[in-house]
This record gives sequence, structure tokens and C-alpha cells, in this order.
Amino acid sequence: MTEPTEPPVTEGRPRARDVAFRVAAIGVVAAVLWLLFTRLVSWSDVTAALRQLTAGDWVLLVAVSGFRLAVEPLLLMAATPNLRWPRAVPGYLAPTAAAVVVPGPSDLVARYAMFRSWGYSGPQTSASVVLVLLYTTFAKVALPLLAAAVLLAYDSAVAQVGTVAMIAAGVLVSGVIMLALLLRSDATARRLGHAAGIAARRVASVFRVSSPDTLAADLSERAARFRDRTGDVVRARTHLAAGAAFAGQAALFGILLVSVRGVGIGPEQLDWLSIFAAFALVQLITTIPITPSGLGVAETAYVVLLSSEGSGDLAGPVAAAALIYRVFSWLVIVPLGAFAWSVWNWRRRTLPPAPNGAG
Repeated sequence: MTEPTEPPVTEGRPRARDVAFRVAAIGVVAAVLWLLFTRLVSWSDVTAALRQLTAGDWVLLVAVSGFRLAVEPLLLMAATPNLRWPRAVPGYLAPTAAAVVVPGPSDLVARYAMFRSWGYSGPQTSASVVLVLLYTTFAKVALPLLAAAVLLAYDSAVAQVGTVAMIAAGVLVSGVIMLALLLRSDATARRLGHAAGIAARRVASVFRVSSPDTLAADLSERAARFRDRTGDVVRARTHLAAGAAFAGQAALFGILLVSVRGVGIGPEQLDWLSIFAAFALVQLITTIPITPSGLGVAETAYVVLLSSEGSGDLAGPVAAAALIYRVFSWLVIVPLGAFAWSVWNWRRRTLPPAPNGAG
């Protein structure tokens, strides 16, 4: 994992490659959603399932999504010393909304702007971004392991998650070992960075992609800086960051579970263990940014996984549940993030800047 640097402020048109990437991403999302709602499910079945939701279901969805929005900033607080709740909430909402609206590093631009106005330096902000990404990824990778353990505890079949759980275990253990080695000493961090640079240059040469001659030295220096900036936070706050990351994942699962039950799929058709197993696999899949926020890919995966596990024709109701889940876990952040950005921008213009690193 490379350490992000402070995004430069650029002017003029975006580069052609960025435009092409965004157009391609939108095209992939449109194609996947078209296939989902024209080939895998019937739209009439989806709308019929949506009518099943009662007022109580909507209230419960709002409550669970509100809990999720309350716990997500805790990870940002754990990864950023001296960051307090009033700033952690907009610091989470505004960048996340920016990433939803504008694919690419727009969330980094928003986060840097906000953190710098609060007195954090570029290196401090970079460390916070890296740690949030690190713990969120670890939590997603660990979910299939947790799903397999829960299924075993309830004597349920683990075929759908067994192989994935073994792969996730290898990735998770490797990641923890690499992180421990990075934090062990400055010399070890530099050696790991140097080795990563050499490996990256060899891979680039195989695919005939040019790479800087100083890549190994650059990564060695980056690894050392990563250790310097994040070592103390990781050692002192790992338990808080890990707990916050898993709390966020638990809240997301709660939204999915309420959505599935709200469209009329009862426990006799699809138990919560199968829903959790599917959730774990989809969260792992969406760690790879195939489309922005996994849009289209996640919905299709839920339809395929949950329809095959449940009894009866569940494709339509599952697709409806996936849409509801997407609204309350993803789309709702856009207006909230826009409001948070507006409030921050107003306060930035009217209040004096904060001292360095003040939360």
C-alpha cells in the first residue's frame, strides 16, 4: 500500500486519461445495472417487493442508518490524534459524499482541505488517510473469517465462504505481519520499501511499463516516513480503530438485514446467517474498485448469492432489498455530506484558523 501524498491543486481541464476512466466507470455501472434489471430480475417483482415495506420498516431503516453514521466517524477519530466529534462527523461525511459524486481522489482533496483548515499538516493528514484505509480494508478482509466461524458455530454449511475465508486469512495474516515489520524499526521499514520497489520494477518490466529508476529508493523513504507518522497511533490506538472499523461494518450489515426483512423475505426463506455470509463476501469483493463504491457489482452479487441460498424465487425481492440498502448506506450520504461541507465552508470563512493539530 503506497502512502498518499498531498493532492496538488490543478487548473484547467482534467487529463484525458481521467476523463476516459470516469466515462468507462459510468459505462460499466450502467451495463451491470441494465443486465441486472433486464436479465436477472423482473422490475415488476422489484416494485412489488418495495411495496411490502411498512412505516415501521422505514423508521427502523432510518434508525439503523443513523447508528451507522454515528459510528463511522469513530474510526477517523481513532486514526487522527486530537480530532474531536464535531469535526470528525463532517470530516467523514463531506469527503465520502465527494467520492460518491465524483469518482477518483475527490475525497482526498476534500479531506485535505478540511484537515488543513483545522491546523493539521499534510503529513498528519496523509497518515490519517492511510490508517483509515488500512483498518477499513482489514475489517472487510476479516469478515469472511468471522462468517465462517459463525456458520461453524451454528453447524451450518460453510461451502460458500470456506475457500474465500482461507484466502482472506492468508491476506489478513500477511498484512498484519507486514505492518508489524514496518513498525519494528526504521531500518526494517526501509528494507521492506526497497524490496517492494525492486519487485514493482520487475513486474513493470514484464508488462513493458516504464518505472522510475529511483523507485526502490523512493519506496524505501516512503516506508520510513509511514512508520514515523503512524507508528505511535497504531501502537496506542489499534484496539480503538479496529473496534470502530468493525462497528461500521456491523451497522452496514444491520441496514442490509432490515432491508431484506422489510421486503417480505422471512427467516424461513433466508436466515440471517446466509445474509451475513453474503454480506461478508460482497464486502470483500468491493475492496477491489471495479466500479465507484462497488455500484452495480454489489447489487448483482447480492442477487446471485442470496437467491441461490433462499427458498423460492427471491431474485426480485433481493434486488429490491439491495436497492434499499444502497439508498440508506450510500445515497443518503450525498445530501448529508453536501450540508456538512457547506457548514464547514461557512465556519472556515467566519472563524479564525485552528492551531496545528487541534481537534
